[in-house]
Amino acid sequence: MRLLLVALALAFSGLAFSQPELVVNGRTIEGNTTSLVSGSSYAPAGPLASALGGTLAIDSQRAVAAIDSGARLLQIEIFRTAEAAASASGALRLDGVVIAGPGALDVNGEVYLPVKQISEALGGSITYFDTQGRVVVVQPRGRISALRRVDSPERIEISVSSPVRYSVFYNQPVNTLLVHFERTDIEVALPTLDGNQFIVASATAGSGGSDVRIQLEPGVGYQVYQLPEGRGYRLVVALGQSGTSPLLSGQRVVIDPGHGGADSGLSFDAFGTESTLALAFSQRLATALRARGISVDLTRDTDHDLEIGRRSSAGIGADLMLSVHAASLPVGEFNLYYLGDAADVATLDMAIRQNASSAAAAETDRLRRDLLLGLVPDLTRGRELAEGLGSRLFTLGTYRSNLLAPAPLQAIGGAAGRGLLIELSAADLASAEMPARLAEAIASLLEQAAVTAR
Repeated sequence: MRLLLVALALAFSGLAFSQPELVVNGRTIEGNTTSLVSGSSYAPAGPLASALGGTLAIDSQRAVAAIDSGARLLQIEIFRTAEAAASASGALRLDGVVIAGPGALDVNGEVYLPVKQISEALGGSITYFDTQGRVVVVQPRGRISALRRVDSPERIEISVSSPVRYSVFYNQPVNTLLVHFERTDIEVALPTLDGNQFIVASATAGSGGSDVRIQLEPGVGYQVYQLPEGRGYRLVVALGQSGTSPLLSGQRVVIDPGHGGADSGLSFDAFGTESTLALAFSQRLATALRARGISVDLTRDTDHDLEIGRRSSAGIGADLMLSVHAASLPVGEFNLYYLGDAADVATLDMAIRQNASSAAAAETDRLRRDLLLGLVPDLTRGRELAEGLGSRLFTLGTYRSNLLAPAPLQAIGGAAGRGLLIELSAADLASAEMPARLAEAIASLLEQAAVTAR
């Protein structure tokens, strides 16, 4: 009997330690377990994301989960078996960049996330208390370090040190905007602001967080954006007449429908040629962007071929140039390329195909050198634009980036680093939904870029 009791005690002890208590930022998360993947804590996705200050989105069809937190987008692949999740060493992407870590796990329809990798990616530190069977995750409390008014266009910027959750409330009768930051203190004495389109803006601290109140002038609207800043973010409240975007005025986008004329590109049985698909899609995209107040030019508006140098020169001075192409991809996935040296052989091969009209027989090394020689592009800007557009497409429509890479592409060279080449499936190019989603993502990207540049 005594041996049986000892055995039962050991069994219950093992069970308890397979279900260690998880505490995130002082909040207990039910359902944490180490029994799914041996030696790793996994917790239900929704409660974990919420406790870390993020907003969770799950795309079951494409088997990917995303947490939007503090101007950053963390994506993680979802697997059906523990073995697949544990062996997926690069299953996470932070702002489009692959980071080390295992995958998420779908258990009878409920998604579990690896606690350590998710928490650390979002700025948290994790401590294991083995004797207590407890896992504790702590993110640093946020601090509002700056509150400032900026002109051209008029906006209010709030600097926050950590990716804490915030909420926006609008009190219409008194025309006042309240931004509440959870788990946030005020670092220094912040100024009280006044402006042309708002009467007063001020920050106050409380026990649970901090508030910024902005009393707007009558008829003034607002838009709220996040920009990464250090380990935290900068929250931007852009002001303008109701129903308008004050940041898109004067922005210019050049759309390059790939191929054309005798160069028909790929051919798809159910959808026709790549050149026809790209042109029709680009025209619908241009209409959607113009409806948002963005100036749009097309490199071609009929089915004719265009010398690659003319395509490139069309991008000079553009805020964004987007070359549109088709690829053999699943519906809902896309490839994004920005100007730079090829990251791998496959990317270089793609670049050679796209550049074929002017450099069909060029040696790969010489092609790479010639494409970049003499250019003074901001190559970092291209990567940032690609990451920003990719994360927005996922957030707005759960479109997933299959590849995000640099490539020596002549067609987008004139945009001096602000050019991107996107490859979509034929079905997405033919869809009515995709142009609107992409236009929304581009508008959001340009709004952020306008703030960053000023």
